[in-house]
Amino acid sequence: PMSAPLDAIDRAIVAALATDGRATYQDLGRTVGLSPTATADRVRRLQRSGVIRGYRALLDAAHMGRTVEAAIDVRLELGADREVFAAALRAQPAVVEAVHVTGHYDYQLRVFCTGTAELDGILGSLKSTAGVVETQTRLLLHRIEGLDPLGLSLSGG
Repeated sequence: PMSAPLDAIDRAIVAALATDGRATYQDLGRTVGLSPTATADRVRRLQRSGVIRGYRALLDAAHMGRTVEAAIDVRLELGADREVFAAALRAQPAVVEAVHVTGHYDYQLRVFCTGTAELDGILGSLKSTAGVVETQTRLLLHRIEGLDPLGLSLSGG
């Protein structure tokens, strides 16, 4: 369900939590100009309404030995069993995201691999998965930092 548009204070709270999910209500309150209690009430409302779905740690893949990041586009044959494809993806720990997309390809995958040998293995596995007819792979070389992933700085609400 769609919730009411966020006001400027809600957007500021969400943006601050997106940057530091461990910020205290005192810190958030200072950032947005509210008391810690009023800030806590707003955060709880944002959680109840589903705007804030949860909190998680951001991990550095390179520190975990996963130094090769790639985007893989996958095209399935018409009528392919998408659940079989999804199950094959879930069996690959290096696949961290899979999105159904428009265009020539059906899915875009993001993978974090321990090296090119693991990437080669994933590609071989994908190509032998029932229904997969084409893949295209791009190595991701550099991520531009400082972008606003949810467009929270845009005016609105």
